Amino acid sequence: CSDGAFCLISCSTGREEKRVQAYTAGAAIALAWNLEGTALATGGEDGVVKVWSRVGMLRSTVATMPHPVYCICWGRNDALLFSSGKLLTIEQKQQKQIQWKAHDSTILAVDWNPVNHLIVSGGEDCKYRVWDAFGRQLFVSAPLEHVTTALAWAPNGATFAVGSFNALKVCDRTGWTVCREDLQDTGSVLKLAWSADGTLVAGACAGGAVAIAEVANQAIEWKHIRVTILDSKQVEVHDCLEDTTDVLPFRDRIV
Repeated sequence: CSDGAFCLISCSTGREEKRVQAYTAGAAIALAWNLEGTALATGGEDGVVKVWSRVGMLRSTVATMPHPVYCICWGRNDALLFSSGKLLTIEQKQQKQIQWKAHDSTILAVDWNPVNHLIVSGGEDCKYRVWDAFGRQLFVSAPLEHVTTALAWAPNGATFAVGSFNALKVCDRTGWTVCREDLQDTGSVLKLAWSADGTLVAGACAGGAVAIAEVANQAIEWKHIRVTILDSKQVEVHDCLEDTTDVLPFRDRIV
């Protein structure tokens, strides 16, 4: 919240169970649950990173950074990744802190996938970059037309989504673009989230809209058969030996 607090909301009732005053000097602008849902990390405008229990009790103050912490996320074994200005920092239990300059301008979005252990970051330099868990750069994109405002890995780690002003992209794990969709009058995509099966991605936009996209043209191969998802209810089956193609419709959405 803008007053430096965060709220714990009951999923079953939608009621506010507890309100915690996390910061006194500025807003709480980033928060993330760990993979087990037992700890909550927060980042504030004052640059302080804190870890809380699931009931809102302060466990530790992890770091005090010179710039606001705009994004924060967890990795394996409760490793914590957060941004401050142009820097990315990884804090791990009983291990040395890892910190590196990741962008030429302020970092606005970051995500860390627990399956492939890769990090993707984006910022005001209009680029997104892929890193390994030691801060080594694996990919850097060409500058986009606008600032990179949101990033999210698919659950299986095969692809990630990139949000910008009136635009949504899906890239493979190496960083190369799989598809791009121009959005109409939505403004910047501020937050991205994938469905559990990785077939849908939703974006919360600055214009008040929620954009929901389906990932099409995913393909799997078995021996001489190649199956491609055309849309949510159609698949194309291609037999390479017979050189035949059939389109199979389904009543329900393909997952």
